[in-house]
Amino acid sequence: MNMAKRTLGMMAIATVAAATSNAAVIDNMDDTSYFSNAFGAASVTDNANGTVTLSKIGGTNQDSGVEWNNLGNKIALTESIVTIIPELPDEDFINVSAIYFDGSGIFVNQSLVVTDTNQDTPIVFDVATSAGIGAETYVLQIRILPFGADSASYTFDSISVIPEPASASLLAAGAGLILIRRRRA
Repeated sequence: MNMAKRTLGMMAIATVAAATSNAAVIDNMDDTSYFSNAFGAASVTDNANGTVTLSKIGGTNQDSGVEWNNLGNKIALTESIVTIIPELPDEDFINVSAIYFDGSGIFVNQSLVVTDTNQDTPIVFDVATSAGIGAETYVLQIRILPFGADSASYTFDSISVIPEPASASLLAAGAGLILIRRRRA
């Protein structure tokens, strides 16, 4: 096998490996580092037990919430399946919007991806379905509800983001083809 083909094959393997190793954003709530840009009367508290609580105090009729992102970075839209696991029980509600950006980091649009909920089972949704043309990355904006209440809280056990199934399948298929090609060579 000539050197160019070998180098190309090694680069492809490295690219697939890098994409696979960076393919998931998982916040196991060891701290509040994935949360930023609190607004209104919202605050985020690390409970020091693997949970984080989003609260608002003194925020009657005040829009309150926080942004969840990848340690201060936007999340690639190829990583679009989000799972939020709440701590039991949650007495108040949240809703979640995705804020989308193009490849240059310029705002594209915003869409509500989870309507008002206080479910105590995993909340799973795909942000890609509302992305719009030109969107390449996103962050989540989580609002604490009810809007008319003076105080509210919602506790998270974990939030994870994984590649949507088509992207994951393509990554796996690409890695498989590279390995088969290497064996033949």
